[in-house]
Amino acid sequence: MAMSILFTAAHIGTMEIPNRMIRAASHEGLADERGRPTDEQFRFYKGFVDGGIGLIITGYAGVMQSGKSALFNMTMIDSDELIPSHSRLVDAIHQIGGKILLQVAHCGRQTWSSETGEPLLAPSAISCGFYREMPKEMTDDDISNVVESFAKASSRAKKAGYDGVEIHGAHGYLLSTFLSLHSNRRSDKWGGSLENRFRIIGKVLRAVRETVGKDYPVSIKLNTYENAPHGTSPEECVLTAKMVEDAGCCDAVELSCGTNEGGFVMARGGFPSDAIFNYMRPYCTYSHTAKLFLKTFAVPFIKKRQPPFTEGYNLAAAAMVKDAISLPVITVGGMRSKKFIEEAIATGKTDFVSLARPLICEPDLPNKFRAGISAAALCKNCNECVVASDTRHIRCYRK
Repeated sequence: MAMSILFTAAHIGTMEIPNRMIRAASHEGLADERGRPTDEQFRFYKGFVDGGIGLIITGYAGVMQSGKSALFNMTMIDSDELIPSHSRLVDAIHQIGGKILLQVAHCGRQTWSSETGEPLLAPSAISCGFYREMPKEMTDDDISNVVESFAKASSRAKKAGYDGVEIHGAHGYLLSTFLSLHSNRRSDKWGGSLENRFRIIGKVLRAVRETVGKDYPVSIKLNTYENAPHGTSPEECVLTAKMVEDAGCCDAVELSCGTNEGGFVMARGGFPSDAIFNYMRPYCTYSHTAKLFLKTFAVPFIKKRQPPFTEGYNLAAAAMVKDAISLPVITVGGMRSKKFIEEAIATGKTDFVSLARPLICEPDLPNKFRAGISAAALCKNCNECVVASDTRHIRCYRK
């Protein structure tokens, strides 16, 4: 019997990956209070290696304190003092045969200054519809500091032994807010045309490449779609991906969608209102009466904005990007069945698939696919793991 295309090797830059299944980044909450990786974090990742995944992309790591997440215990990579802790994690992963790539990020306006201890940064002084705190419009010096911080963070990742880095340019975090006309209203060289809005991305990619050298794998995560007025569209994502390739500093593009203020676009499926009121700030602190009011009136309205779950809901946009660039394309979003994933790769819509929620539920899914034990993931897309990450460490809540 012919080997499934899922279990053929492929490359991201100089890195060979043994199969086409990648663990997609998700907030983990498993670092310590300073953001150092922990033994518990290693055990979480070990489940993916033992389960047969080709590559782990870590949950996002903050490149500077102003970009620290408001979610529970974000991993950080903003100081050299953190390198030894990261090195211990990476060494342990390598000792069991795994490959691991560090995702680096700045949360921009999707956090609170009470968490960062510093003013929020954004391309324009427009608050996020979820966090509702007014950010500072960044100056040229602020932008230069962010570019430098991404480069330094990537250098630390290389020193710690990570197999590569992924620049987070999606999901409403800082870099993606520059790309989106919904959040970028500037009229200077950082706003207006897509070329101007891409400028900070290009500078980050070039600074990272100069810092880590020509052979170190570098990828970027981009949004294909935002559920917002003037938000990123699939057509604009194609143009952005072409600019990424033209910059000559990147080895792969991962494609996702959605922002925090856009509702459950990134994580389609269930709308876990009970979990929202149990775990998410500030809702978990509301009175019973306030929660009841919101459940009765606000929740039905928000549910209507949520696009329906369909398998591979980013795949059509990914295929557009794949046709436009020669870089490897990684696609996340609703991939659940072995047959569907195989066909997506075999028909050239994507080179790799990345999985988040299914692997939280079932870290050994790749091995089950390989052995023919499972035809589809057990994950029911309830999204409780998504909302609970605000105040709890990552786990499946339906096992």
